[in-house]
Amino acid sequence: TIGPDLTHVGSRTTLAAGILRNNAQSVAAWIENNQHLKPENRMPPFRIFSEGELAALSQYLAGLK
Repeated sequence: TIGPDLTHVGSRTTLAAGILRNNAQSVAAWIENNQHLKPENRMPPFRIFSEGELAALSQYLAGLK
């Protein structure tokens, strides 16, 4: 397995083992700076996206219900 199953990630009420409410802003924060939010988790931070790309990606993931 390369990563988690994100099929229904938008229907979850929280992210990061319950530390974040599940919305597009939290998804964006998690993608970009997850090690600050939950140190030593297995996901590397992804700071490669422009602001627009990160917004589009987080909205897409939040919509996967």
